[in-house]
Amino acid sequence: MRRVLLIFLGVAVSIGSLVWAMRDTSVADLRSSLSHANWLYLILILAVTALMFWFKAIRWSQLLNPVQPLSAGQLFRPLVIGFGANNILPAHLGEFVRVFVVNRQYRVSATAALSTVVLERILDIVAILVLFAAGLWYAPQMPSEYKNGAVAFSVLCGGMVTVVIVYLIWTNVFLRVTRAVFDFLPFVPENLTGKVLEMLQQGALGLQSLKSPSTLALLLLNSLLQWLLNGIGACAALWALGINVDLSTGLILTGITAFGVMIPAAPGYFGVIQVCFLVAMKAQAMQPSDSDVLAASFFLQVPQYIIITSLALIFMQQLGFGLRQLATSAPDAPQEAEGSGANPSNSGSSRSS
Repeated sequence: MRRVLLIFLGVAVSIGSLVWAMRDTSVADLRSSLSHANWLYLILILAVTALMFWFKAIRWSQLLNPVQPLSAGQLFRPLVIGFGANNILPAHLGEFVRVFVVNRQYRVSATAALSTVVLERILDIVAILVLFAAGLWYAPQMPSEYKNGAVAFSVLCGGMVTVVIVYLIWTNVFLRVTRAVFDFLPFVPENLTGKVLEMLQQGALGLQSLKSPSTLALLLLNSLLQWLLNGIGACAALWALGINVDLSTGLILTGITAFGVMIPAAPGYFGVIQVCFLVAMKAQAMQPSDSDVLAASFFLQVPQYIIITSLALIFMQQLGFGLRQLATSAPDAPQEAEGSGANPSNSGSSRSS
């Protein structure tokens, strides 16, 4: 029932977003804009997308190294499967899917693997905020109210990152404080408190790589490059529709889109992406037609969706996983693999890549 409600909510959000985005644009206008697109830019979009995913695999390899050394080549297929699952399954379940796959494929503790996924999101937030701020700095036409809102949101995200840093450096102190907080919440079951504290303790293993300054610098550089490539891809989509923008627009658009897709939506985030494109253009007082902006959003989104989803399905077949198996097992990945690092037999069969 919970999954059905999530699917219903996501579909409703996507449909509502798409209707709002298309309120001043007809399908004929959209088709006309796409007919004038320069499709050579699609090569650039696909190239930066492929490079971005390779950087993601390298970063995941670095984060998993303290737990189990795996190469970027070994992790590339589980990574693509996870992102492809996000295009099919609701509620960002693809993050659990790739944890499940890497656990079954290489017997990596799912709890530790999941902690690296959480850390990836933190690194992404830091990179997005840095590049978003750079985009705002080089976009003087940005209205002040948008800049003030961006600053407030950045402060909030910075506070969240600070909490994680405290958790990393002073793990035992963080756990004692967390325990004290739970003690003030008598309605929280004791077994739930124990599980949360145990997951935090085990999850800290997946964050060990941050204790190396050189590794942290490489991880941050990797994350910045990923989102810079994302911004270049967004610019390429706009250039394809004849919309003259510079890289600052791509970085602002990337930041707005990255946080926009956190809203519960249908798999693939159709509708939400289109709204983000319109908001980014209007926030910078740009005047391209809505049909051209929407066409650019589909020009970027649809090829990426098709290729990533297709590759994910191919890799799933190669590794022997079915979509139904991943959909039903993904939410249980952390529990299923608990302690798998000490007892590999709990993780099922494994193949080498």
